[in-house]
Amino acid sequence: MRKTKNIGIKIIILSLLLVFIMSGCIKIPIELYGYIDTNGDWVVEPYYHMALPCSDGMLAVRAGEVEYGKWGFITKDGNAAIALEYDAVGLFYNGLAPVMKLDDDNETWWFVDKSGKDVFNKKFGGALSFSEGLAAVKSIDEDTEDFWGFINPKGEWVIEPTFPEVSSFSEGLAMYLEGAGSAGVAGYINIEGEIVIEARYTYARNFSEGYAAIKLSPDTEVQDWGYIDKEGNVVIDFTYGFGKQFSEGLAPVFIGDNLTGNWAYIDSNNIIQIPPGLSEAFSFSEGFAAVQTTFDAGSNWGFIDTSGNLVLGGKYSAASDFRDGIAPVGVVADR
Repeated sequence: MRKTKNIGIKIIILSLLLVFIMSGCIKIPIELYGYIDTNGDWVVEPYYHMALPCSDGMLAVRAGEVEYGKWGFITKDGNAAIALEYDAVGLFYNGLAPVMKLDDDNETWWFVDKSGKDVFNKKFGGALSFSEGLAAVKSIDEDTEDFWGFINPKGEWVIEPTFPEVSSFSEGLAMYLEGAGSAGVAGYINIEGEIVIEARYTYARNFSEGYAAIKLSPDTEVQDWGYIDKEGNVVIDFTYGFGKQFSEGLAPVFIGDNLTGNWAYIDSNNIIQIPPGLSEAFSFSEGFAAVQTTFDAGSNWGFIDTSGNLVLGGKYSAASDFRDGIAPVGVVADR
């Protein structure tokens, strides 16, 4: 009898809580995204549940939580451009962007123009944004299914789908994976599809300013991230807990172990230019880098300049790259 009574009390409490929420007496915090300019002024008010950096004059945004939300595109002034109806999207490049819809958990990707029109009338099992005139896509053809290759802006294969995984091209090179799962190792190919750096790394990031961040071992506890050049020569020793792309002469690196370490910025000579002290750090873009100033949860994201000064205060719940003068940021609001 007591158990039944307790259940009844819980139901009453939950019902009352729901009434308070629906009536607006209780506010539920929610993270919303918009876009700011370099002065910190809102260009697009925080309305969306996720937002990506500006690309080709278009802003990719999602309305709704990750489980059910839909992606689409708006213009830089916040006007609707392509309906929010996709389960995932990539960024625009030269007027083309990859979009995806789910069908029984199966991903179907294709490319649209800025009007939302399917430009190739071809479907893929995966797709990345165009970069340097090529887009990485995953084949759905029977003989090459689940392998990645590259297409040109006409939708034609220029590098046949023979790779288990690839990255976009950057500075004439793209990462390719040899093998699968934990046994896979990464190297680099050129725009002809030729292997120029043999696969031998556990993780390999895109080249930027002539260097690529590399990790040697699969053990995340081992601090063995470093940098190579386009010939595969080691230019910065493998001593970091993590490394990101160089941009504007600096690269974010994680110094120390996973529990006590912090992010710093080094130059191409491996000299620390911005000392450790950040809990997260992005590469620089247009003179700014998005950083998380403390490990505490909350509104502690902001932007630093190349001298390490916090120029747009750590008041955002999330932040990403400035592109074309604006950056997506998150704020916590009451719903």
